[in-house]
Order: sequence, then structure tokens, then C-alpha cells
Amino acid sequence: MAGKPRDAAELRAALIDQLAHLLREIEALQQVIDLVPEPLQTARPLPAEPSLRETYGILAAADERVFLPTIRALVAGQTETLALPDDRMLQEAEDWNAHPLPAILERLQQARRELVASLRQTSPEVWERTARCGEESWDLYRYAYFIIQHDTELLRALAYRLHAAHLPGRPRPVV
Repeated sequence: MAGKPRDAAELRAALIDQLAHLLREIEALQQVIDLVPEPLQTARPLPAEPSLRETYGILAAADERVFLPTIRALVAGQTETLALPDDRMLQEAEDWNAHPLPAILERLQQARRELVASLRQTSPEVWERTARCGEESWDLYRYAYFIIQHDTELLRALAYRLHAAHLPGRPRPVV
């Protein structure tokens, strides 16, 4: 048992660091965003798949409207249920393609900074507090891991599409 608190502290730190990684990715993206033509930022590869702007908009809205309020409610002891995002609803919640990408990225950065700060300030006891998520009981460790998975899935799909796209000044990808 003597090792458990250290292990839990290391796990919390690793989860928070992974959540903060999105902030570093956005900073790097802001350096090269001008290389991505406007039509590629707003185009949907298929009707059901989000555009680049919509993808980052979904991430921002998920943090703002779902993850951060849920974490705050759990910390305050005001919820017994953990909310999960409906990506389609978040995609349609705003006309993300009408917003400049830098503005969307700024919103995402602000929301993620707040989420990371909230988790950093959360006591170890609260991290172990459980709430219902669907038919399961999740603690904050599992919820934070879900957020990371949510980020990863959306960004992986976007990365595959951008990798296959032809960007000006780059040779066409070999498929």
C-alpha cells in the first residue's frame, strides 16, 4: 500500500500532461496554419465527417460544454452522472466553418487550459470519486482517459485526411 499514493499521483500527472499535450499541438499548428488553404479548412471529405474547422470546434465545444462543466460538478459533489459528448450535436451547435481557424483554436486553448487547471487543483480524494457513465461507474481517472481518447480519435481522423490531401508547395502524396 505504501506505493499506491505515489502511483496514483504519477497517474494523475500523466493524464493531466496528456490532456495538456493538446495545448502544445495547437501552438505548433498555429505556426503553420497559413499553409492549409481555406477550402481545405472548411471542406468535409464526406457529409458525415467534420471539416478541419469543425473538428477543432467539436473539441472546443466538448471542453466548454461537456467535459469542464462535468468535472466542475463532480468536484463540487453536484453530479452523480458523467456526461459524454455528442460529436454530431457539437458539430452542428455552431457554424464552425464561418469562424476563422485561429479564433476556434484560441477557444479550444482557453477551454483546455481551464480543464487542465481544474484537474491540477482537484484533490486525490475527488479523483477517486465515482459517478455513473452509461451503465458503468467511472472515477475521474477513467473520465480523464476518455477525454484523451476523444481527442485522439478526432485528431487521428483529421490527420489521415490531411496527410492524403495535396497542400500547395508539397508533392502529391503517394498512395
